[in-house]
Amino acid sequence: MQGSNINNQRFAPSQQGFTFIEVLAVLSIVALATLGVLAMRDWATSNSRIAEAKGQIAAVQSGVQQWRPSNGVYTGVSVQALTSVASLPVAWGDGTTINPWGGDIEVRVDNTDATRYIVRLTNIRVPQEGQRLSRDFEAIAEQVNFSGGSFEVTFQG
Repeated sequence: MQGSNINNQRFAPSQQGFTFIEVLAVLSIVALATLGVLAMRDWATSNSRIAEAKGQIAAVQSGVQQWRPSNGVYTGVSVQALTSVASLPVAWGDGTTINPWGGDIEVRVDNTDATRYIVRLTNIRVPQEGQRLSRDFEAIAEQVNFSGGSFEVTFQG
C-alpha cells in the first residue's frame, strides 16, 4: 500500500493556485469586457437623449400647429404661450431645464419671416449629439444650426 501512495505523490501537481500570467490574462479579459459594456451604455444613453429631444421637438411642432393663428403669423409664440393653452404639456412651464441635457427649450417667431418659427435647445454638452440632431433635421427643416452647445431648427408654418 505504501508503494501506491508514493506513486500518487509523484504524479500529483506540484503547484497550487494560478500563475501571475494567468491572473493577468483574466484581468485583461475582464477589463476589455467592462470597456465594451461602458461603451454600449454611453451609446445607448446618447441615443436616448437624441430620441427624447426629437420627441420634444415633434411635440413643439404639433403644439405650434394647434396654436397658430388663422393668418399664419407666429408672433407671440413661446413655450409659455403654448403651455398656457395646453398645446404643450402644462408641466413644461416656460421650457426651462426640460430638455434631455438639462437645458431649456425655447420657441420663437423667426425675425426675418413671421410665418416661420424657431425651436432652440440649449446646454447640449456632447457635440456629437448636437451634430446628429442637425443631420436628422436637415431634410425636414428650413434651417438647422448647432454651435456652442445650442441647437436651433427653423420650421415653415
